[in-house]
Amino acid sequence: MPQRAEREILKHYHAALRTYIEANASLEGLIGPAFAEAHRRAEEARAEFEKVRQELREFRARGEGD
Repeated sequence: MPQRAEREILKHYHAALRTYIEANASLEGLIGPAFAEAHRRAEEARAEFEKVRQELREFRARGEGD
């Protein structure tokens, strides 16, 4: 059973991943300024997902997830 800290990071990881997937899906069919705004949001979601993914990697590298 993962430790509480790892469960919290995993919860944040899954939420960030869902947000990123949804943001990318929202790009479909958009053009012009609407696309630019949706793309900006998708890039923000990607950056947040990457940040959380790195936190999880570092947490597990420290052996705290055992």
